[in-house]
Amino acid sequence: TKKCQRNQLIIYLLLRFFQCNLIEGFCKMFRSYFSRVLKESFLLLSLYNTYYRLRNKKRFWKEINRRQALSMFDYKELVKPIPYYPIEAIKDSNFYGQAYALKQYSGVNKFGWSIEHGLYVDDYVPMAAWCKTTKRIMTFSNIRVKGLGSLHKPVIAIGPYIHYAECMLNSEEMNSLKKELGKTLLFFPTHTCCEGGLEYEIHCMIDELLELKEKLGFDTVIVNMYYLDENKNGFGDLYNKAGFKVTTAGHQLDINFLNRLKTIILLSDYTCSNSIGTHTGYCVYLGKPHLVINPVQTLEEVNPLWRDLWETFEKDSSQAQVDKRLLASKYWGFDCIKSREEMRALLINNG
Repeated sequence: TKKCQRNQLIIYLLLRFFQCNLIEGFCKMFRSYFSRVLKESFLLLSLYNTYYRLRNKKRFWKEINRRQALSMFDYKELVKPIPYYPIEAIKDSNFYGQAYALKQYSGVNKFGWSIEHGLYVDDYVPMAAWCKTTKRIMTFSNIRVKGLGSLHKPVIAIGPYIHYAECMLNSEEMNSLKKELGKTLLFFPTHTCCEGGLEYEIHCMIDELLELKEKLGFDTVIVNMYYLDENKNGFGDLYNKAGFKVTTAGHQLDINFLNRLKTIILLSDYTCSNSIGTHTGYCVYLGKPHLVINPVQTLEEVNPLWRDLWETFEKDSSQAQVDKRLLASKYWGFDCIKSREEMRALLINNG
């Protein structure tokens, strides 16, 4: 009967749903386990790296060179996957172009450090930091150095990594583009597609940005998409339809990620976000005012350790600008910047 057929279809779909979720959960658990095993064995990590270096070298560099020539507003191409090619022995140091920028800055080809990618304001120690292959760590500030004290490994603060990146446009190209864009507002949406990501209502966010654009008299709004969000949510099209220009720093395996991010920030006159993130301190360090608008969390929901950052960056008074600089300096380590000679010595002696 039709009723039986309908019930059978419902049962089939439910079984498929649970099967897919079980497979996805198992794969995630296996990847996590395999990643830990790799990070605990120098031999296995070396074999793993050798395999991917032989397999992906040509494809990787072809893709990097292709993307380097793209416009930073060609976001659909910039967020596409990149073949994994481990330039650095430590897997995490191949992400976001940070090691590449530090090597370019110092003129050294070897890099034997692990780099913390996100901002931490407490003494949380990620699993990877405990692993044998993580011998030494670079981070933002001296506060974080103290927070990692339980590791009993060399940890050094080098300040905001954006300092070591290079702009991808020359002065003539930069001036021409700034003239074309006019007074520019740059928006960083919170990451929604990674661990710890927070969901937000994009249509409300668009309304908020349009209101801020009108209030402060901006000619252009640029939205900097995180590559995972664009790949999974496709939010870029919605921001485009609202009249905004969409960009991205690129895929996490793009060695020009940090360089492109610096270029994007330098193009702006004013920056904002709906959450606190690494970008917050980068914007302040590069001399761009930053404001948290339409926040994804209320102050009551925010971890108490982060509350001073959220509360301060939601304000827009002249005193708040001073407070923002002080907080950014404290957590991003503005006083920990290394000269080219100091960074060279660090990489040569411990590379």
